Amino acid sequence: MLTLKQFQYFIKIVEEGSFTAASEKLFIAQSALSRQIKLLEEEIKFQLFDRTDKKVKLTTAGEVFYKKIKDNMLYLNEIIDLSKSVSEGKNRQIKIAHSSSIVMDHKKIQILKEISLAKQINFEVNTLSSEQQILALMNGEIDIGFIRPPVRHTLDDINVLKLYDEPLMVALHVDHAKFANKQEIQVKDLKDEYFVSTPHSKRGGLSYLVSNLCLAAGFTPQKASIQSRKVSQLQLVAANLGVSIVPEEFEQILPANVKLLPLADPLLFSEVVLVYRKENDEIIQHCAELIHQMFQS
Repeated sequence: MLTLKQFQYFIKIVEEGSFTAASEKLFIAQSALSRQIKLLEEEIKFQLFDRTDKKVKLTTAGEVFYKKIKDNMLYLNEIIDLSKSVSEGKNRQIKIAHSSSIVMDHKKIQILKEISLAKQINFEVNTLSSEQQILALMNGEIDIGFIRPPVRHTLDDINVLKLYDEPLMVALHVDHAKFANKQEIQVKDLKDEYFVSTPHSKRGGLSYLVSNLCLAAGFTPQKASIQSRKVSQLQLVAANLGVSIVPEEFEQILPANVKLLPLADPLLFSEVVLVYRKENDEIIQHCAELIHQMFQS
């Protein structure tokens, strides 16, 4: 069976001009070196050296073999180095998803940037609903997710690390007459308002949480004529089509004509958690724990 060492021995013999010089540089006995070259020739089924001369002389086939092996050894070493880096977690691409209700703000980007530089890891970031992230984790389509509970899917096979929680706010048009002079809003005050975001029948996430808050206040949220569960819901509020309950971090992405007012109940928070599959490899687990630690600090 051909081995990498046999190729390296062969190249060294040609470069040094003799078996003796090559054996000294390689720190192996000349007889052992000769034996490895003989085994190489037996495997490839042609002679590399013309042994009728005392000097090292390549056969015609040996000259072609040397040139090709020499060139390809450079690529092979690059492949080995790259593969070794991957085995150590370097140059690994980790796929991250976040729900549209979680803003990929400066803090999150900075954390990923610091980890990327320190660990030589690459990140690919995309948007998926909280519910879809759980399925994508289980299918191996993503490695780490940022979600807002609750989700309807079971989390038995998922590790969950809390990152932060933040107060919920009401997004409304700046000219909304009913709340023009209000500094805060109670959930029950939204009974007659149209909501531009209501829960999907098969998903959890922020809209599901908001619906439960409304039900607890004694009413079912009325659907606006146009709805969205994505960040575009703010554009619908800007068009004065209704209101929406959103996390405080949406303040960073408010369009013109939209303002946020806090909910009166200080206990109304939305939690953001990091999720990853329990059976993931150590690199993903370590990366998830690093992200968690940096959020806590």
